[in-house]
Amino acid sequence: MRSLHRFLIRLRNLATGRRGDARLREEMEDYVARETEANLRAGMSEEQARRQARIKLGAAEAIREQYHAEEGLPILECLAQDTRYSLRQMRRAPGFALMVVLTMALGIAATTTMFTVVYSTLLRNLPYPQSERIVAIHDTRITGRSAGGLMTGPRFYDIETRNRSFSSLAYFYFNESTLIVGKKLPTHVNAAVVNAGFWDVFDTAPMLGRVLDAKDDVPHAPLTVVLSYPGWQRLFGGNPNVIGKQVTLDQQTATIVGVMPRDFSAPAGVDFWRASQLGPNSWGSYRGDGLRGWNVFGRLRPGVTPAQAQADLERIGEQLRREYPSSDGAWRFTSETLREDLYGHVQPALVALQIASALLLLIACINVANLLLSRATARQREVALRRALGASRRRVAFQLLVESGLLGLAGGGAGILLAFALTRTAATSLPGILGRPGTIHMNGIVIGIALLISLATGIVFGVAPVLETRKVQLHSALKKGEARLGGSSGNRLRSVLVGTQVGLSLVLLVGASLLAESMWNLTKQPLGFKPEHLLTVRLVLPFGTKPAVARNFFNDVQQRIENLPGVEAAGQINAPPMMDFHLRVRYGADWLPQVANQPAISADIRSIAGNLLEAMGTPLLAGRAFAAEDQVSKLPPVLVNEALVREFLPRGNPIGHHLLRNGQAHEIVGVVADVRGVSGSIAAEPGPVVYSPANADDSWHRYFLVRTTVPPEEVVKSIREQVYQADPRESVGRIETMDQLLSDAVAQPRLNAAVFASFAGTALLLACVGIYGVVSYFAAQRRQEIGVRMALGATRGDIARIFVWRAMVPAAIGLATGTVVSLAANRLLRSQLYGVQPDDLRLYLASLLVLLAPLLVATLRPAIRAGKTEPMEALRTE
Repeated sequence: MRSLHRFLIRLRNLATGRRGDARLREEMEDYVARETEANLRAGMSEEQARRQARIKLGAAEAIREQYHAEEGLPILECLAQDTRYSLRQMRRAPGFALMVVLTMALGIAATTTMFTVVYSTLLRNLPYPQSERIVAIHDTRITGRSAGGLMTGPRFYDIETRNRSFSSLAYFYFNESTLIVGKKLPTHVNAAVVNAGFWDVFDTAPMLGRVLDAKDDVPHAPLTVVLSYPGWQRLFGGNPNVIGKQVTLDQQTATIVGVMPRDFSAPAGVDFWRASQLGPNSWGSYRGDGLRGWNVFGRLRPGVTPAQAQADLERIGEQLRREYPSSDGAWRFTSETLREDLYGHVQPALVALQIASALLLLIACINVANLLLSRATARQREVALRRALGASRRRVAFQLLVESGLLGLAGGGAGILLAFALTRTAATSLPGILGRPGTIHMNGIVIGIALLISLATGIVFGVAPVLETRKVQLHSALKKGEARLGGSSGNRLRSVLVGTQVGLSLVLLVGASLLAESMWNLTKQPLGFKPEHLLTVRLVLPFGTKPAVARNFFNDVQQRIENLPGVEAAGQINAPPMMDFHLRVRYGADWLPQVANQPAISADIRSIAGNLLEAMGTPLLAGRAFAAEDQVSKLPPVLVNEALVREFLPRGNPIGHHLLRNGQAHEIVGVVADVRGVSGSIAAEPGPVVYSPANADDSWHRYFLVRTTVPPEEVVKSIREQVYQADPRESVGRIETMDQLLSDAVAQPRLNAAVFASFAGTALLLACVGIYGVVSYFAAQRRQEIGVRMALGATRGDIARIFVWRAMVPAAIGLATGTVVSLAANRLLRSQLYGVQPDDLRLYLASLLVLLAPLLVATLRPAIRAGKTEPMEALRTE
C-alpha cells in the first residue's frame, strides 16, 4: 500500500503537468515491477503477481481519468454524481447520518412550529379585503386605569359625524341569547350585535344569502340574523336550505338571511350577527360610562394613513372634552391597525419564543458542525487519496457541501413532519386568540422557508469541515497509521463551537428560569377567594326584560340551586373573577373634597346577590354583608374592597361613610378582601371595587357562583333541570368551574414557561452531547500522547484533569459570555414577567449550577475513560 500511495502522488503530479509523459511511463513500469516483486514474496506465481499489479495500476488510472474528466462536467452532472456518492456514504455510516438528521430535526421542528405561529398571526394577510386599511378605535382614560378601550354609543356617533378619515365605521358588542329552532330545546348562543356599517368595514361577501343592510338596522325592523360558519354547522348541521328559515330568538321571531364563510371571524366565537337597530338619538342626553361596551373599527379612506387618522381622532376627542367635560373630559381616542388589535398583546411573547427557537436551532447546528468536523477529520485520508488521484480542492469541497446539504435537507424534512404534528396540536391547545379554529396552520410558504433554512444550515455548517480539508497535507495524510489527522486549528474550532453552544444554552436556561419563577409567583399569590369546588353558571334573559320579572326569575333560580343536594352556598354577580369584564363608575366621597364634574374615585363596580361572599370564600373584613332589605332598597348601600380603602381612606374607618353618585349618597356598610382577576387578569394588582345589590339594578344577565361539597361537575345536570323548570323558554349559558377559569387566566404565561423550558432542556441535552463528543474525540486523537505521558509517570487522575481542563475552559468562557448575553436579551421578557426582574441574581446562579452539573458529567466520563488507557496499548497502536 505504501508503494501505491507514493505512486499515486507521483501520478497526480504527472497528471497536473509537473512531469512529462515519458517520466509517467517510467513511473508506471517501476510501480508494476515493485508490486510484482511484493506479490511474489506473498507466495503468488509470477503470472498471478504481474496480473494483480496490472489490475491495481488499471484501477488507479481509471480513477485518475474519472476525476480528470469530472473537472469539466456541467454543474448539474457533478451535483447528480455527488448526490449519489453522498447517499452511498450515508448508507455506509447510518448511525452518523441518523444522529445528524435527528439533531437537525429537533432544531428545525422547534423553529418551524414557532414560525408557523408567528406567520399565521403577525405576517399572514388577514382574511379581509385591504385589511391594512382597517383600524381599531379605542376609548381610553387620559389618566388612571383604562376601561379596556370600549366605547359608548354617543361617542361612536360623534366620530361618525365629525371624522374626515374613515369611509365607514363599524361597532359590535357581544350579546348572549336563547335560540329555539322548531320544537328543539332552548339553546344558549353567542351573538355579535352590529350596525349596518360593519359589513362595509370588513367587506366580506356571504357564503349563502346576504348580509345585514341599512333596512335591517332601523328601530323596530323585523329581526334578521346572519350565521357564522361554526354557528351554521353547530346549530343547523350545515343545512344549505337554512336561508329564510325562521327561529325564535329571545322570545322573538327572527329570520336567517345569510351564512358567512369559514374564515370570517369578526369577532371570533360568535354563532351569528344581528342588527343593533340603534341610532344617534337612542340615549337622549345620557353619555355616561354605563353605556361603555362597544368595540369600534373604521376603514380608512384611500390615501389616509393611520397616523393621519389618529390625528383626526385626537381633534374630535379634544372637541368632545370641551363640549361635555363631565362625561367626556377624562377620555381620549386611540387607534391601532387591525393586526395590532388582534395580536398585539401576544406579539412580545411570540417574538421571544421565536428567538428562543432560533437559538435552539443554532445549538443543534453547532452540534451538527461538530459531528461533520469530526467526520471530516476521520476522512482526511480519503480526501487526500482523492486529491492524489487528481481531484481539485474545489471539486472535493463541492462534494462535501453536497453531502452536508443533503443531511440538512433530510433533517429538515424530518423536522417539518414533526413540526406539522406539533402545529396540529398547537392549533387546538394554544390559549386565547391563538387557539381559535383556523388561526394556526402550516402552508406552503412556511414549508418552503423551512426547507430553505434546512439546506442553508446544512451548507453553512458544512463549511467548517471543508475549510479543514483544505489544510490536509497529502504526504502525512496518506501515511499508514497516522493518528494525528486533525490540526490544532480544528481543535480550536471545536472549542469555539462548544463554548458557543454552552453560552446559548445558558441564555435559554435563564429565560426558562425567569418564566418559571414568574409563573410560580402568579399562581401562588393570594386570590381573595377559594377556587376549589366553585362552579360558575351563566344565565341571560332577553334584552329589555322587565326588572321585576328578571328579579323574580333570578331569585327563583337562586332558591332552587341552594336546595340542591351537594350545594353549600350560592350567590349572584354580574361578572365573576377571571372574566374580562370592564365596567367602571366614578364616585365622590363625603370625606373627600368635592370638585364639580370631577368625582375623585374611579372603581370597578360589581352587582351581587344571594350568599356571594360565602360562595366565593371571600372574607368580610369589616362591617356587614348585604341584608335582604338592601336588595330592594331605593337607596342601596355598598360594600368596598381593601384597595379602595388603602387608596382613598388609608387611616380612617370607611364604615358609615358615603359614596356619592348622581346626587345620591350610598352608605358603606362593609369592607371585603381584595379579589384578583376582577379586570380579567390575575397579574394586575387589585384596584378599587364597589359592590352594590344586584336586585337594585335593571340587569337581565347574571352569573351564579355555586360552592359544592361534591365535585362541581356532579351538580351541572341538576342546575340545568332547575333552570328549565323555572322557565322552559330560557337556556343555561356557559358552565365552568373556577379552576377552569383560573387555568385559562394563566394559560399564556404557562405556555411561555413550558415552551422555554422544553427549548432549554433540549439545548442542555445537545450541549452535553456536544461536549461529550468533543472530549471523546480529543481523547481518541491523543492516544499516543496519553501513552507517552503515562509511560513517563503521569497518573490516571493527571490524564483525566488534562481533558477536563481542555473541555471546561471553552465551556467557562461560554458561560461567561452567555451570562452577559442573557442580561441583555432577557429584558425582552420583561413584559412577560411577574414578581421577578430580568437580572435576578438568584436565577442566574441557579441556571449556572443546573447547566454545570450535566456538563461536568459529560466531560468526566470520556476523560476518566482516557485515564484508563494502557500505555503499551496506546504506543503499540500508534
